[in-house]
Amino acid sequence: MKFVQSFWSKPFFDDTFKNNWNFRHHGGFPNPFLFYCAWTYSCLSIKKYYPNLHLVTDDKGLEIFKDTLKLPYTSFSDSLNDLEDYHKGAWALGKLYTYRLQKEPFCHLDGDVFLFEKVLDPVLKSPLFCQSYDHDQYQYSEIHPYVHQYFENVPTAFEAELSDTIKYVNVGIIGGSAIDFFQEYTSKAFELIDENQDKLDDINTGLFNLYYEQFLLSNMLSVQKLTFASLYPKPNDGNAYNFAAFHHIPHKSQYIHLISHLKKTSEYLEQIVARLRLEFPDYYVRLRDYCQKKAL
Repeated sequence: MKFVQSFWSKPFFDDTFKNNWNFRHHGGFPNPFLFYCAWTYSCLSIKKYYPNLHLVTDDKGLEIFKDTLKLPYTSFSDSLNDLEDYHKGAWALGKLYTYRLQKEPFCHLDGDVFLFEKVLDPVLKSPLFCQSYDHDQYQYSEIHPYVHQYFENVPTAFEAELSDTIKYVNVGIIGGSAIDFFQEYTSKAFELIDENQDKLDDINTGLFNLYYEQFLLSNMLSVQKLTFASLYPKPNDGNAYNFAAFHHIPHKSQYIHLISHLKKTSEYLEQIVARLRLEFPDYYVRLRDYCQKKAL
């Protein structure tokens, strides 16, 4: 199994909408130092249990993660340079393009996912797997009708009625051996973007990224009657799972994901910085010195 992370720098360094959560300035974190601490600790925590970990990024990402921070990825790719002409608001494209590049069974992990055991083992042999499911159709209720009213040439894969019978996928981790499915899925997402880049300045880009990343995926699974193996088997209705249960590490909690607003929660960010400093002091010092030099 090949384990992969991806970093597209264009949304990260765009400060036009730096106070707008819908964009991904500094990766959604309060400042670059905290983002780099989280990313570094994510890489090192994954690598501890799954050594075959690779990074797909662009030239700026290589400069930061390979040349400066010297993170121990098995390989580095600059393939996300291919996205230079895409809209900076479409921040999920870096992930989808990375899925599209895979030619063998893989597991993609977000840069705010942290592991404290070989917790992924139960799903890794599945043709398709993800982090978790929920039934939250409402996060798509604004963007879904807008896309169908104003966008051009919307692929049929997006044509579905919002329904709480659809299990919507969370892709903190995603992967499997069904490479043809990932090719089909990502091609539909890029088709929507390629036909409508001129529309992206006028929409809620945060919801739109979830739409072409997670709604599309969930709808394709429903239409094709496929099932993703899930790391968390029950739907996450009513916050059934605490994805930031640092106080239960490592016995009850072996998987942490700073979803959404959790990336701005000081108590969790303090945990990450402290753990990085304690467990991997050399990487912490290198990162601290880099951020001080750059006045980040």
